[in-house]
Amino acid sequence: MEETTSKKGAKKAEAKAKKEAEKARKAAEREAAAASSSTGAAAEDLAKDNYGDIKTANQSSTVEYVPLRELGEKHIGQTIELRAWIQNSRMQGAKMAFVELREEGSWAIQGVVAASAEGTPVSRQMVKWIGGVKLESFVQVEATVQKPLEPVKSCKVSDYELHITKLYLVAPAPEMLNLGLATANRVVGSLAEQDETADPNVEGLNISEGAPVASLATHLNNPAMHKRAAVSQAIADIRIAVEDLFGEYLRERRFKKFHPPCLIGAASEGGSNVFKLPYFDSEAYLAQSPQFYKQFEIAGGRKRVYCVGPVFRAENSNTPRHMTEFIGLDLEMEIQKHYHEVLHMLEGVLLYIFRGLTVRCREEIDLVRSVYPSEEFLLPEPGKETRLTFAEGQALLRSEGPPEYAEVKDDEDMSTPQEKALGALIKKKYNTDFYVLDKFPVDARPFYAMPDPENPKLTNAYDFFMRGQEILSGGQRLHLPAELEAHIRFKGLDPQQPGIKEYVDVFKSVGVPPHGGGGIGLDRVVAFYLNLPTVHLVSDYVRTPKRLSP
Repeated sequence: MEETTSKKGAKKAEAKAKKEAEKARKAAEREAAAASSSTGAAAEDLAKDNYGDIKTANQSSTVEYVPLRELGEKHIGQTIELRAWIQNSRMQGAKMAFVELREEGSWAIQGVVAASAEGTPVSRQMVKWIGGVKLESFVQVEATVQKPLEPVKSCKVSDYELHITKLYLVAPAPEMLNLGLATANRVVGSLAEQDETADPNVEGLNISEGAPVASLATHLNNPAMHKRAAVSQAIADIRIAVEDLFGEYLRERRFKKFHPPCLIGAASEGGSNVFKLPYFDSEAYLAQSPQFYKQFEIAGGRKRVYCVGPVFRAENSNTPRHMTEFIGLDLEMEIQKHYHEVLHMLEGVLLYIFRGLTVRCREEIDLVRSVYPSEEFLLPEPGKETRLTFAEGQALLRSEGPPEYAEVKDDEDMSTPQEKALGALIKKKYNTDFYVLDKFPVDARPFYAMPDPENPKLTNAYDFFMRGQEILSGGQRLHLPAELEAHIRFKGLDPQQPGIKEYVDVFKSVGVPPHGGGGIGLDRVVAFYLNLPTVHLVSDYVRTPKRLSP
């Protein structure tokens, strides 16, 4: 009996084991089928050639490249090529993604990528991959131009959108940006020069969202992203327009351009604020200005000359209006009868620049003011230019200025706070942001400035101002060698010292006609015109006592 029971138990156990084995076999088959199906699905990405690294792209494509600024109604329904940065992206489910493509400056357009039902030309895998491309990566796109359902407010090109069929990664961006585009397009925070740690929350921000404010140091330490900002490019375009307008006005009046040297053999103006460097077996200096060389051109027979180039000042001034290297706009011209011929020429070129900017750079000016709000730069009416003598400016400060300037003297140079206070008074009195102060005291001018023949305590020299800040110094120069040497001695300098001797010798070597000129700080003109918080936002690559890179 026990033997029979044992046999039945063994049969049950065997049957159970067989049943479990069958279940395991079927489960394994199901897993294998699923794995095979998954592998098959991956292999069946019919759009795999339409996205990925640029190396996989068909470089023989004949699709036309169309810059965004040229996109128009005629392109609707056409396939075009575009190379741009991805400045923003968002997924909409698993089948659709939106990307904002920026070609240059603020020229951006919305791109749409949607998976096709048949998996080509766009698959789900392609949509997912595009949605994961890092912001500020550079891509090449093929897309069909279409009209959006409604204008895309976040993009400059708002009346069209691109339906993407191909997208290739040309240059990937890093996982984390030290300065995001949203922040780069905002007003700078601290103007301090010291380095700061990058904000880890900057990367990946949506352009339309609020963004943290970065310091000036953070901006300048991340030049690529700082320069990608539309506001930075607008400022740069305005800067070059000023330079172009300067040359255009002068060429029309028979001025000839020349190129002065930056390397010179001695401190050019007898001062100590000069950079010295080894030069083979001797020493060289970086030019503080092209002043001497402009005058050499006049001595060489030119009637009118101008130049544009770098100027170097070894001044340990850490302010928003100073740099150790900046671009100077300089001119010099022969005087026929009176040194005001030069003053009027300088006044004319600056007014031409200001009026030209409002026409040529209206869009850029408005863009900058959307980030750095400022009032329109006020100009005097034609024929009603504001010109005061230095003494008249000081008198205005004494009578109508702040109490601390009630005792300012006519023979002392103005401080920066004095200049700004006078600028506010002149704006209120004459309704202009641009004016001239003439007849500066002799103690406030260099040794080559011509003294006023009627009052030797004054000079035939002037400064020009924008919003109460100086942007130009100039005047008539001493051109007779005996008078020049006497004035050099009067200033406590030796006409035989290196640098000055060679300068004086030019005037001894030939007869030099009366002449004068002026030097304009390009970066200051732009910064003060736009009322920016610092000239450092204008310079392409800032140089200050604390900054030598990038």
